[in-house]
Amino acid sequence: MSDLIFGANAIETAMEGGRLKRVLHAADTGRIRRLLGRARELGIPCELSSRRQLEKLCLGRNSQGIAGEVAAFPYADLDQVLGNEGPVLALDGVEDVGNLGAIIRSAYALGAAGLIIPKDNAASVSAQTERASAGAASKLPIARVVNLGRAMEQAKQQGRWIYGATMDGDIALDKLDLDEPCVLVLGGERAGIRKNIARRCDQHFHIPMARDFESLNVSVSAAIALYAWSRRS
Repeated sequence: MSDLIFGANAIETAMEGGRLKRVLHAADTGRIRRLLGRARELGIPCELSSRRQLEKLCLGRNSQGIAGEVAAFPYADLDQVLGNEGPVLALDGVEDVGNLGAIIRSAYALGAAGLIIPKDNAASVSAQTERASAGAASKLPIARVVNLGRAMEQAKQQGRWIYGATMDGDIALDKLDLDEPCVLVLGGERAGIRKNIARRCDQHFHIPMARDFESLNVSVSAAIALYAWSRRS
């Protein structure tokens, strides 16, 4: 199984990670020439294409004149994610690939141990996700699980507290004890955290806001929660 990525940054990241299988190019900039040279050194086939063909393959998005076929994304084991230092993010039904990519980007930049996403009814790590993550998807351990609730129970057994982000959480984020190993659970764009997942949380927290407002984008909420952890005293 393979996927199509596009853009010089994505190609370079995939090449570094050993996932790049084939390159299509339609531009002749200095950076693309360097990428093609490196790809040929590694024995990766490089094929000349037209920019029109590339834009069609990339569904109208700007390919920057280069695209590539990559092996399927290598998800991490749950034990690997839970065994790392830092908070783990668990996403309950985040469906937008752009949001997922932005969360991965923030998680890597702010020191998260990794990410847990469910296999069904949620976005997976696709080419669009990897592009939105600005290359962070290849650097952050991401586990994809059949049962998110069971994964949360495993995290508890390994000594992590489970904190769920809800609008009516009983404690403000800035009052939450983030010194202990934890899992931060965030819900999807439409319904938030499901009831059966919320029941498994040790505590629910909310993000204080200066003005009355319904909610924040899930990727923004993730970044704020992770920043609070990084700034803990």
